Amino acid sequence: MKKLFTLVAMALMAVGANAQTLVAERDWTGATEYDLGFFQEGESDATYEMVADGIAITHSTDMGEGKEWMPQMSVLQDFNLAIDETYKVVVTAKIPADGFLQINMGSWGVNKQYVVPVTAGDDFQEIEVEFPDWADDAEGCHVLFQPGRIVGTTIIKKVQVYNMSGEAPEPAGEEVIAERDWTGVAEYDLGFFQEGESDATYEMVADGIAITHSTDMGEGKEWMPQMSVLQDFNLAIDETYKVVVTAKIPADGFLQINMGSWGVNKQYVVPVTASDDFQEIEVEFPDWADDAEGCHVLFQPGRIVGTTIVKKVQVIHEGATAIQNVKTAKKADNVIYNLAGQKVSASYKGFVIKNGKKYIQK
Repeated sequence: MKKLFTLVAMALMAVGANAQTLVAERDWTGATEYDLGFFQEGESDATYEMVADGIAITHSTDMGEGKEWMPQMSVLQDFNLAIDETYKVVVTAKIPADGFLQINMGSWGVNKQYVVPVTAGDDFQEIEVEFPDWADDAEGCHVLFQPGRIVGTTIIKKVQVYNMSGEAPEPAGEEVIAERDWTGVAEYDLGFFQEGESDATYEMVADGIAITHSTDMGEGKEWMPQMSVLQDFNLAIDETYKVVVTAKIPADGFLQINMGSWGVNKQYVVPVTASDDFQEIEVEFPDWADDAEGCHVLFQPGRIVGTTIVKKVQVIHEGATAIQNVKTAKKADNVIYNLAGQKVSASYKGFVIKNGKKYIQK
């Protein structure tokens, strides 16, 4: 019996020692567009395309010593890391030839990179890279994928970040600051509908606002109608917001969301796919540029033929106050980084990151 208790205790200790928590994950299977926006080809001949299994990166030649870490591309982003924790990045990929893989993880201000050897395989394999004793709290982090001297087509299927201590960092707080549910509303009462050159019409139905296009108006005329779907809320400078639209989309296309006041506003475009059910479409507005009152959200479908139904619209303030203060302090340090996250001097030429923004330094 004593031996049995000892074995049970050892098993429990092993479970505790191997505990891990999934912090962030991105599965690229079936993705039709690379939407993380960072691909640095450098001096390589690298190209990429979206295939059924994920992101396919192709090198036709080995660029040699000193040029092996291209392309550098973001494959996962928008997660937080906590000081003194140990993390592990797991990349599920198909590797065409023996070589090396460099994984860079962190924010532009706080990051670290490790190199691991990889071997060719006909099947997908999990490549693990550990980041022990993380050096600082970091928000808005990314994983950069950098193949080294691998000729052929590498396919990235999935990327995961685990906290090996079993405790994920506290997520940034979220607060809904404005919301409008259009379900059952009998009349459109926000008073702004700009048809433009489109044939768009709208009507109120049981599920919300039904916007109908009978034809695709073509390039340059895709952002009509422009209509207000939420209004009368305030936004504060340097904060990060997220707009969430619950809608039923009749065909693949694009959605442009414009948020702000008439004097201070910003817009982003996201791809959307057709669905028989309602879906939540999220559009993030980072680092808001100015205080703004009496704000609105403008809904602008792009080249979507059929009837789109807007059910609900929310504006969410992301990030707790204490975290925002830390972010602001880091963002204003005027330190210059290259795109690998390394500190560089004012004489450095090329793309740089300064105060959280990307510039070309000549």
